[in-house]
Amino acid sequence: ELMENLGTIARSGSKAFLTEISQGQTQSDAAKNIIGKFGVGFYSTFMVADKVTVYSRKRGTDKGYCWLSGGDGSYQMSEAEGVDFGTKI
Repeated sequence: ELMENLGTIARSGSKAFLTEISQGQTQSDAAKNIIGKFGVGFYSTFMVADKVTVYSRKRGTDKGYCWLSGGDGSYQMSEAEGVDFGTKI
């Protein structure tokens, strides 16, 4: 579920945001063009953080996971120990 919901920046509008930044548009100007394109707003965390780490564990499962991205269009995901039920960003 993490890969489906967090690993698909192309659907969120954030990929266009990163493209605008890399093409010389200032972050402030690009931010004006991206407001309202995030759905649940998760990807707006990249506007204020260099990297985002999400720990998540689905109720009824024994395994927890760590999802990490620097907002560059790629991410890393691995099993994590000691993760409580739910999600922590």
